[in-house]
Amino acid sequence: MGDKKKALVVDDNQNFCSLLECALEDDFEVTAASDGREGLRLAAELRPDVILMDVMMPNVSGIEMARLLSADEATRDIPVIVLTGSHLDKGVPELFKVERNVKLFLSKTTPVMDILAAAKGAVNA
Repeated sequence: MGDKKKALVVDDNQNFCSLLECALEDDFEVTAASDGREGLRLAAELRPDVILMDVMMPNVSGIEMARLLSADEATRDIPVIVLTGSHLDKGVPELFKVERNVKLFLSKTTPVMDILAAAKGAVNA
């Protein structure tokens, strides 16, 4: 267990969190947070190797979380993969792309094995 990389999943949809945890658990030590505020706290505490997070969350939104992670010296280099189930306007992914730590912006309809591959790629980049 100690040699596994750490992944933090931040999403208020418990079913999606559980799905990601199952997909990632063979390769990662997975911790989940149900909102952006908890995600920020856990990111600072655990220093995960990759963060997978939703766009629309209670307390602290995905874009706020990405900006706060990026602004904090302790968390700014953690790669972030943004996952969304929303059909947002095309400007939303552009907002995230300016954040240096955001590596990918994916739909939640992306096959979980592709999300796993993205997480592994982000850690090994």
